[in-house]
Amino acid sequence: MKNLTNTARALACAAIILPVAALAAGEPDQHVRGTISAITATTLTVATPTGPVNVIFGAKTAVVGVVPATAADIKPGTFIGTANVPGPGAARALEVVVFPKAMAGTGEGDYAWDLPAGGKKTSTMTNGTVAMSGGKHSMMTNATVKSMSGGTMKSVMLTYKGGSKTVSIPDNAPIVRVVPGTKALLAKGAHIVAFPGKNASAVPFIVVGEKGVVPPM
Repeated sequence: MKNLTNTARALACAAIILPVAALAAGEPDQHVRGTISAITATTLTVATPTGPVNVIFGAKTAVVGVVPATAADIKPGTFIGTANVPGPGAARALEVVVFPKAMAGTGEGDYAWDLPAGGKKTSTMTNGTVAMSGGKHSMMTNATVKSMSGGTMKSVMLTYKGGSKTVSIPDNAPIVRVVPGTKALLAKGAHIVAFPGKNASAVPFIVVGEKGVVPPM
C-alpha cells in the first residue's frame, strides 16, 4: 500500500511538472535559487546571492524533493535531466537529475535555461530520452538512458522529440534523484529552486533539497 501511495504521488507530480517545464522555457531568468529564510502561509522569503526574494505559493503549487544520487543510478532506460554546456564533440554536464519512472518524459524538448545562475540568458534545457553513449550556452537535457561509457568523464547519448545529444558527465558533476514531496519540506533553512509563475502569481512548482542537498538545476 505504501508503494502504491508513493507511486500515485509521483504520478501527480509528473502531471504538474509537464506544463511547468513548458512555462519555464519562456522565462529562464525567473527561476529563484536560494535558501528559505522566512515563511508564511503563502509566501517564502528566499535568500539568494543577489538579495532576498519573495516567492508566492499556493494550494496548487507542486513540491518535490531531491536527494543524493550517484552515477550508478544512471542506467540504460533511465530518464534523466542534465544542464550542460557545449564542448568539443559532446556537451559537458553541469549536473544530472534522475527521475522516477512515473515522471519519465517530464518537460521533453529543447528550450532556454539559466545556468550558471545569475548569468546572461545563454543556457538551454533539453529534455529527452537518454540513449547513453560513451559564447557557451548551457543546456538542460532530460532523457531516457540507452547506453553509457565509463572513465573519468562518462558519456551519455540523450534522445528526445526532434533530436538527440551526447553529454559527458564529469566525476565532479552533482547528481541528484527526484522523490515525492509535500509542502512540509518548505521550512526555514531549506535549499530550493522555485519555477516561475505568470504575472506574479503563485509559483507552480518548487524543488527542495533534502538531506543537505542543494538543488543543482
